[in-house]
Amino acid sequence: HHLWEHYTFKLDEEYLKSIYNVLTGASDFFINSMIKEPKNNWLVTSPSSSPENAFYITGSKEPIFVCMGPTMDVQIIKELFTNTLSAAEILGVEDETIVEIKKALPNLPPMQISANGYLQEWLEDYEEQDPNHRHVSHLYGLHPSNQISPISTPELANAARETLNRRGDEGTGWSRAWKVNFWARLHDVNRAYKLLKSLL
Repeated sequence: HHLWEHYTFKLDEEYLKSIYNVLTGASDFFINSMIKEPKNNWLVTSPSSSPENAFYITGSKEPIFVCMGPTMDVQIIKELFTNTLSAAEILGVEDETIVEIKKALPNLPPMQISANGYLQEWLEDYEEQDPNHRHVSHLYGLHPSNQISPISTPELANAARETLNRRGDEGTGWSRAWKVNFWARLHDVNRAYKLLKSLL
């Protein structure tokens, strides 16, 4: 994503040509390593995890970390595929990778809202081991990505807001700084400013 962002600032097609193989190489990796999960036939990473947070399955109090297709993975892959398609369109390329991305993209899991109104961190609406965990990895789609917005996806933005309220404002330096950006993306300047002051 950093490579694509660099292109968007200068719109230098020679630079875009120089990174195109990196974008397609990363895309090829996921196209070739994802599997279909059994419930909905969505394409997912497996095995994977949602960084540092664990969940419980029904009837068990044993925390589980390993899963299929955590939300953060899906958001990162969707961003990668979308950026790669954009690069190919700009460069006028239609190679095998682009064909496969176009097939795979509609089969990625959607972002899901839990019964309690917050964004699900996993494919299933699992009970979190730590509902106040400082990591909010599944909001990658809100920041630094642009997949969640109060303007274009208000329902997901509301779910992100619920997630942040549920997790709380505590955190280590970097996780609190990330929350500043989340609130700014949700257009809540007062909450962002409050967290910025607490960070400093």
